[in-house]
Amino acid sequence: MGYEYDALPDDPAAYRRRRAALIEAVAALPSVCRRVGERELWLRDPAGPAEGWDEAQLVFGDDCVRLACMTPLSAAVRADLRALPQLLGGARFVDDDGEAAAF
Repeated sequence: MGYEYDALPDDPAAYRRRRAALIEAVAALPSVCRRVGERELWLRDPAGPAEGWDEAQLVFGDDCVRLACMTPLSAAVRADLRALPQLLGGARFVDDDGEAAAF
C-alpha cells in the first residue's frame, strides 16, 4: 500500500513562474538522495539503508508537488517535508482524499 499527498501552493501562478528555482532549493534538503529528470526528486533518510522501499518521490507538476511513498516516512524525511510549504512560498498538504495532511 502506498501513500500520496499533494502540496498545493497558495499562489499557483508564482509556483509556476518559480518552479525551476524551487526544485533547486528543495534539491538542497538533506534527505534528497537523487534526481530523475527535470521535475522529480527522491528523498531517503540519510542515516537509513542505501537501497529499498524507504524512499519518497516528489514530482513537481504544473500546479502542485505530488509526494508518493510506499512506507511510513522517517523523521528526517518528515522534517524536510515540513520545510516544503515555506520553500514554495506558502502551501498546504492534502492526502489523496483531499483531506488536510501534515508531517
